[in-house]
Amino acid sequence: MKTERMMTGRGLKGFAWALTTLAMALTSTGCGDECVDDFDCRDKGAAPAGQSYICAENKCELTSVPVPDAGTETDAGTTTDAGTGADAGTTTDAGTGTDAGTGTDAGTTTDAGTTTDAGTETDAGTTTDAGTETDAGTETDAGSDPCEVATYDPKLGTLQLQSGFVAGEAASLPAAAGPVGVTPGPTYSLYTVVSDGYSGPHALYSLGTWPQVSLGAAPLFDVAAPADRGPSASLFLSPFVETDGQRVLTGYTKSGAGFPGSVGVYDVSTPASSTYVSAPSNFSAGVVPGAFLINGGGLDTVSAGLAVYALKTDSSPFTSLKVGTLPPETGGSGFTAVSTNGVAMIGYFSDDTFLNEGRAVAPAAITEALRSGTPFAVADAPALDVGSNFVAASGHGEGVSVLRGDYVPPDYNFAGTDVSRFAFTVTDAGATVTVGARQPVLVYADQCTSVTGMTAIGSDLLVGVDDKNGARLVRIQQAPQFR
Repeated sequence: MKTERMMTGRGLKGFAWALTTLAMALTSTGCGDECVDDFDCRDKGAAPAGQSYICAENKCELTSVPVPDAGTETDAGTTTDAGTGADAGTTTDAGTGTDAGTGTDAGTTTDAGTTTDAGTETDAGTTTDAGTETDAGTETDAGSDPCEVATYDPKLGTLQLQSGFVAGEAASLPAAAGPVGVTPGPTYSLYTVVSDGYSGPHALYSLGTWPQVSLGAAPLFDVAAPADRGPSASLFLSPFVETDGQRVLTGYTKSGAGFPGSVGVYDVSTPASSTYVSAPSNFSAGVVPGAFLINGGGLDTVSAGLAVYALKTDSSPFTSLKVGTLPPETGGSGFTAVSTNGVAMIGYFSDDTFLNEGRAVAPAAITEALRSGTPFAVADAPALDVGSNFVAASGHGEGVSVLRGDYVPPDYNFAGTDVSRFAFTVTDAGATVTVGARQPVLVYADQCTSVTGMTAIGSDLLVGVDDKNGARLVRIQQAPQFR
């Protein structure tokens, strides 16, 4: 699975605002279906006389019930007849007009398919037998939904916070919100993308100031470039909103060779100066001093295939260049996350391991690439020992956190296992990075509560959480003794 398809609606859909999980056919009945077999039609109750319900094209429909002869071995009385041992009426006929249904023959109210006999709609399947709602594995029997009886923390639901971390403020996340970005602070302004399907509109909105989260009354910026707007356009939004405090970066791609697309740069103080830059296959982004890093297939007029590109914002007009070369085993672009000490975790999908991989690029290497235009080699940077697949990443103080898990058969929906942090130690004037051991932050006790995305808020981690109690944002901080 290529990661550039994972988070944009093109394939995987599972996160409310950072991820999507592959649209797979469900084995259970669809939202508009009444049934998958005749058994599901039991809720229709008793059918009219001479008819029964069957499941046809996922709808419960009435059909005529064939009436067997009242003197054959298929009668509902004895194995040879429903009346006497030799015939169901007289010895010369088993079903004439004066036979097989008279008051003294084999069709009385106690025989041959009546409402009290074997196989009628009030027998062999009554409300207390053979698969009713109180028997044989129905929703009220043979196991209940564990998520309905689970214990939920008001902030974290069933997620388990690990040693060394505390849950700070929490705020409800508006239902329309997509990916979330946060300004550097000390006042944390939040932004999100709101999208109405593939054809849009797709717009950037304010989400207020943390922790007073609310969706702005009007859009700030159209995420789609003018040429890509309209009912015939079909856009796949990228799962990032990144901001340096002065600008907000969003992105999208389209179907076609190389997945053409654009990034939009919204100017907070001068909206009229906002602009769009061509960026095929843009998948993730991060902020470093003076630039946005973009993990994708090109930027503006610079096209060199899957790589790390920079949109330099410290000059006007903006300039674009390639700053990082991905390893040769790269089969797809990956995740980007920048720590507070300037280390950029650059990700890629490996065709060797079939997993998302991440490497910690030193700040000095990034600065030199931005200055000289000579790309750094991501393969030369130390790797994060994630130990599994991961499907989201965010800066988290002097390190990054990733959402670990994998896609589980038969439907290959994503099942999270934990959010884990890797600390970065920088030495040699920013030229060397040491990656610490994996430290769990949040652990899944079950799949009743899910992490829907992550972004940095200062030196802390802002986690999107969703369960039966609704979607919300929770600020995860390092405990004072561990800072």
